[in-house]
Formats: sequence, structure tokens, C-alpha cells
Amino acid sequence: MKNYRMISLLLVFLLLPSTGCSTIADARNARGQGESRTYNAPFDTVWKTVPTAVNELGLMVAGENEEEGYILAAKGITAFSYGENVAIFVEKIDDEQTRVEVVSKKAMATNIFAWNWEKPILDKLSEMLNSK
Repeated sequence: MKNYRMISLLLVFLLLPSTGCSTIADARNARGQGESRTYNAPFDTVWKTVPTAVNELGLMVAGENEEEGYILAAKGITAFSYGENVAIFVEKIDDEQTRVEVVSKKAMATNIFAWNWEKPILDKLSEMLNSK
């Protein structure tokens, strides 16, 4: 019985590296694969609101590039997750409409408890932009 446990533990450690991890760059490169929503608000208003929404949800802004229209965020390791990486793409449609796409990736592919941040971020933005 003791040998069975040792072999099982050894297999877990050998297979763990092959399970795949994601980075913030992976989330950024997955543009077009996330959930999106269009807001009746100018680009500048939406752009300035995204970091506040992200922070209020417990994520940390890791970087941004207004020229390319993306904001990167991450959630660190918790008791239930190895973390998540998020890319938020903000695109001006016209003077009064802005499209936002959120791509959420698990930091570790095998983590079944990782949170998908796409809908919560879009809902938080809706709430914040409608209150302005």
C-alpha cells in the first residue's frame, strides 16, 4: 500500500509540468476568443473605468497599452486557485460606443476551481457605466 502511494505521488509530480500553464501574454494573444459587450459610452470613459472595475473585483492591473487598446490584469494564488490571467480589449466603435472584450485564462490548465472573469468584469463595467 505504501509503494502504491509513492508511485501515485511520483506520477503526479512527473505529469504536473505537462499540464500546461498560461501567462498574461497568452491571455493577450487570445484576442477574439473572449466574451464581449458594446457600451453606449465614449472610449475615454470606458478606458478610465476598466482599471477601477478590475480592482473592485479583486484583480490587479498588470499593464496597459492605450494605443493598442488593451489592459492586462491578474489574480494571484488563492486557497482554491493557482490564479487567473486576464486581457481586456477596449475598442472605439464610434464617438459614443465602445466595445470591450474580456479574455480570462487559468494560470494552470488543470485548475478546475479557477474563476472565469469575463462575465463579472463586463457586468461590473455595465454597472459602473450606467451609474455615470
